[in-house]
Amino acid sequence: MKVIWLSANKFGYQALITASKIPELILCGIITSKEDSPFVIYDKIPQENWNRFNVDVTKVSSILESLTEIEQMKPDLLVVIGWREIIPLDIIKIPKLGTIGFHPTLLPYGRGSAPIINTIFECVKKSGVTMFYLDEGLDSGDIIGQEKFSIDENDYALDIYEKVIEAGKKLIFDYFPLIDQGTAPRIPQDNKKAFYFKKPKLRNNRIDLKKDNPKLIIRKIRALSKPYKGAYIKVHGKKLRIWKAEIE
Repeated sequence: MKVIWLSANKFGYQALITASKIPELILCGIITSKEDSPFVIYDKIPQENWNRFNVDVTKVSSILESLTEIEQMKPDLLVVIGWREIIPLDIIKIPKLGTIGFHPTLLPYGRGSAPIINTIFECVKKSGVTMFYLDEGLDSGDIIGQEKFSIDENDYALDIYEKVIEAGKKLIFDYFPLIDQGTAPRIPQDNKKAFYFKKPKLRNNRIDLKKDNPKLIIRKIRALSKPYKGAYIKVHGKKLRIWKAEIE
């Protein structure tokens, strides 16, 4: 199974380390993000890390720059993890086994932006990672499999992110051999049950000590902590970022 890996973040990098141990997988190329890409990636992996896989690494600002290259490589599968750009249908249709993605919610719940941040803001207790086939919609393609985990009320964004990475690794081990054999599940999503997360606005990172109640303040700090930019208060015109906090 010839695979192209499209990723620029820690999740995608750790997932590829796992995938590279699967005998059926032949990695034929990695596509990652240029330094000046317009898409912000908070936990970006430098190119020297991708070089460890001993295949060509292509850096792009937009995936459309790789259209011809992907066509020429004729992959069986395109894997997309942590890529903050909608993949065009012209690219999705190239691999004969499909283009798959990983979303850190239990789809169809939590489609859309900033899933880990929004998971905390929405006080979700049970979440997970969904492996699914990409289509022209937003996180709406057929589901291959899901791996669930619990979220503790004291979990920060990084705690959930680590759970996401481990769940993604298990999905890879469970389903990549089935994809290669052509026997992987294709479970259509129930669009009636879909719930879309809204894209957070940077101004929401500010803690308003006069308006925000203590529980909301803690949620902001947890949701926006590393690998994100952090919640902050203004002190004498300057931002004071708060990475950890508790209520006494």
